[in-house]
This record gives sequence, structure tokens and C-alpha cells, in this order.
Amino acid sequence: MVQFNLNRFRKLVRWSLTIDSRWFVKNTLSWLVVFTLIFLFFTCVARFNGQHASLPAYGACTSMMLFTTGAILVLGPTMMFNSMRGKYDDQRLLMLPASNLEKYLMRYSYWLLLLPSFVGSFVVADLLQYLVNWLLGHEGRMLVMQYMVSPHLNVGGAPRPLILCIVLTFVWIHSCYAVGATFFRSHKYSWIMTSATLIFLGVILGALWPHDDIARSISSDTAISLVRLWNVAYVFLIALNFWLSYRFFCRQQVIGKYVNL
Repeated sequence: MVQFNLNRFRKLVRWSLTIDSRWFVKNTLSWLVVFTLIFLFFTCVARFNGQHASLPAYGACTSMMLFTTGAILVLGPTMMFNSMRGKYDDQRLLMLPASNLEKYLMRYSYWLLLLPSFVGSFVVADLLQYLVNWLLGHEGRMLVMQYMVSPHLNVGGAPRPLILCIVLTFVWIHSCYAVGATFFRSHKYSWIMTSATLIFLGVILGALWPHDDIARSISSDTAISLVRLWNVAYVFLIALNFWLSYRFFCRQQVIGKYVNL
């Protein structure tokens, strides 16, 4: 089956949410506990400029929040099979009355379905830290959300092709983890093996990259043109990675060794 039916896909997502509801609740509570501990540590325990709940404290909370958000956006595809335990779940996935494309999109969308609970956990943790700081009487208390809406990052002077290149770089890394999630059979450690592969390839590319004297000889106009060309190559590589991820998903086996080939 290679076709896609929207009504069948909705039923598949609804069924998956029901089966894996405990996994979603577990992840939501885990994020709530982690965010609450981080916010309380920086605003109540750590002291910046000799006081609690100061602007540097909320800056640290914001940095941790942005780092966590970036990690989830990049590593999201590795959550495809985290809710599955053992060969029974693998066999149940293969026997679902749906096409491979529908099952792949359903598993890939798991990290997207977790985003609302991620945001909700952040909001609740932020309110809890504000309540605790209010009860402790700390001056300068505020919500982390208030600090985040203040403009602290100015990218207006950066060339648009460069900004697009940075965004496409993150999307390409995201697609690489989508390939790793379906290529490696280990559901829990696929992100580690994918990261190791990317690091290994990065070391090789770094050794083959042109020397600094060659890079300095390139003019700014030539550099912008190269960035535009690289953006086009990124789009092709992203599409290729998602196609490979789907093909590896279609070759999944209940009994296998280390990779899906």
C-alpha cells in the first residue's frame, strides 16, 4: 500500500495517541519537572549580582530554554519510535491497516504532537517559579516569558542569504536525524549513533575544507553567490534525506541486526 488517505490517517493518529497516551503524559511531566528545577535553581538558589531573581538569572533561564527548544527541533525525528518497546510493538506497527507513507508520517509527527505539551510545561514551570519567588519575597521577580519577549538579538544587519543558509543548516541536520531514526534499529540510541556519524563526517569535511588564505581571497559578492548556491544544494540534500528516511522505514524488520537495509 503506497496511497495516502486523509480519513484513514486521522484514525491512525487518533489510535496512536490513545495507545501511547502514557508516553505523552510521561514526557510532559518530565519536562515540567526539569523546567521547574532549572528556573528555581537560577532564580532562587543561584545568586547573580548578589541577589536572587535578577535579570542575569532570567537570562540564564532563557538561554537554557532556547537551548532545549533548539535541541528538540533538531533531534525531534529521533522520537519516532521512543514510545515503542520490544518486538511486539514493532510487529504491531508493521501490521497496522495503513500504507507505509501514512505510518511514516504518523511516527514522524510524534515530536510535533509533543510540542504543545512542551510549551505547556514551560508555561506552568514559569508560573511556578514566579509563585515561589513571590512567596519568598524576592524583588525583581518576573516571568521568563517577559524576559524572552524583550529584543536581545539583532540579526537585521545579516545578509538574507546567510540567514537562510543558517536556517537550512538546522533543517538539514534535522533531516539527518530523521535518516538515523529509521536507518539504525536502536530506537533509544539512534540519536547517539547519528551524532557520532555527523561528527565523523564533519571531521573529514573539515580536513578537506580550503585553507584560510584561499577563503580570504574570495570577495564578498562571490561569497554571497556561493551561499546562494549552497542554499540550493541544502534544499536538494534535505529532500534526499527525507526520501532516504522513508525508504529505510519501509524496510523495517521485526527481526534484524543493527540497521534497516
